[in-house]
Amino acid sequence: MVGGSASAAGTTFTLDLSQNAAFSLLGYDCGGINEQSYATGFDPTSGYPTGDVYLSTTCSGSGRGGHSTTHTVWASVTWDFTSAVVTDALLTGAPTVDPTFSAYDANQNQVYNAGGRAYLTYGPGFAPAPRITAISATEGPTAGGTTVTITGTGLTLVDHVYFGSVEGTISSITGDTSIVAVSPVSSAGTVYVTVHSPGGTSAAASNLQFTFVAPPTLTGLSPASGGINGGTYVTITGTNLSTVTMVKFGDTPAGFIAGGDTSITAISPGDGNPDTVAVSVVTVGGTTPATPADVFTYGNNSCTGSCTSSVTCARVTGTVSGTMKLSRCTPASKTNRLATAVALGGSTLTWSTSGQTTVGSLSSSSPGQGACRLHSTELDISGVVTGGTSTYTATGDVVSASLCESRTGKLSLVTGTQYSL
Repeated sequence: MVGGSASAAGTTFTLDLSQNAAFSLLGYDCGGINEQSYATGFDPTSGYPTGDVYLSTTCSGSGRGGHSTTHTVWASVTWDFTSAVVTDALLTGAPTVDPTFSAYDANQNQVYNAGGRAYLTYGPGFAPAPRITAISATEGPTAGGTTVTITGTGLTLVDHVYFGSVEGTISSITGDTSIVAVSPVSSAGTVYVTVHSPGGTSAAASNLQFTFVAPPTLTGLSPASGGINGGTYVTITGTNLSTVTMVKFGDTPAGFIAGGDTSITAISPGDGNPDTVAVSVVTVGGTTPATPADVFTYGNNSCTGSCTSSVTCARVTGTVSGTMKLSRCTPASKTNRLATAVALGGSTLTWSTSGQTTVGSLSSSSPGQGACRLHSTELDISGVVTGGTSTYTATGDVVSASLCESRTGKLSLVTGTQYSL
């Protein structure tokens, strides 16, 4: 509604344009802009006063005998019931105006012309409905608590603010043009922000919508471990992740690549020591709660690669007394150094305190294949068991071990289903 009761009759406003608005429409301001306004009635949709405004300015020519030039335009204008401009637009030609025009609306509000100016006078008991032009925040958590500055006109007597059908809290009214409110607890979704005063309720508009964002959840990490130096690309799965603003490994912020609502990718920061930390995701809707699914382990190694979730740095598969394969992920720039380190290390991998395996050959597969991610290279090492004093020598025993590279380049066992230190 455009207005209601609660104001004294006879309040009068001049309907015109500000100098800034006039300059924007005219395009010139040579020492001042002359303005004449003429009321034309009330808009049939909004009910607001309407009129036409004539603008002119005269610019003097430069140099001796310079000629003056006068620039003029007509504009169509709509004002609200506090005389604030709602819309203005240039007219292609001069309209027909009535200098003595007068009209009343259903609330007995009057618009009229006198002396080259348009005026608005309130009818008996009329108070304008509030009008919102902007809100400072457009999203917040379903838990509420978001501070929103509401800008508009006719806000002095506002007594309620609504986010959809749910009432928010008015924190302060800082004048006729500004209110500070706090969003309420609400279900997820997008709603209109409106305010109410004795004069009525503000209109809903597409630029006055607020989205309540549900809190995020974290359901998995892949991989769930990495080297103490960081750099592991970790896929985080969950729900309501699209508005992510921060990812943390423990208390340390991590770089991340925003994805969809159910998945994002983070890059583990360096930890410096073997450790287990909780990964958390911060979104507009809140922070993921702690669950067993958020645990990330920094291994006791200097690995820099990124492999599958069951592998710390590398995986050995095959059978004892048979051919086996080592798939090792490492940055492509370190491939040659790793190959040399293995060869210089005597071509051996230590599985247990006594058993050894001789490496037969070493080759690199294409970057980004298998367990390795982009910018990493998978190194395949084929070899056979040579006996020795290994406790486990039975043909057919399955080897599934995780290894990592030491600072000297030596590959040593970390964990294994058949072999362990």
